[in-house]
Amino acid sequence: MARKKRFRKIKIAWKRSETVWGMAYPDEHRIELDDRMTDVTLIEVASHEVAHVVLPVLDEEAVELLGRHIADVLTRLGFRRAVEE
Repeated sequence: MARKKRFRKIKIAWKRSETVWGMAYPDEHRIELDDRMTDVTLIEVASHEVAHVVLPVLDEEAVELLGRHIADVLTRLGFRRAVEE
């Protein structure tokens, strides 16, 4: 019987880049995101990078599709970036 993987929070770092909106580091269980994205783009990129960390066996096409579907649903549900006070 396969062992259940335990939930492990993914570390999030804000890092500006001139070439990419986000990066995933599966071995470190960490993602980096550029804070200059719109809310909708942030949801899509974050979903994409999380898919790379959680399911590193997926190819880029599958990760892209998964990220877009998750972002679409979350956006239609009204999710947006939290405003920090």
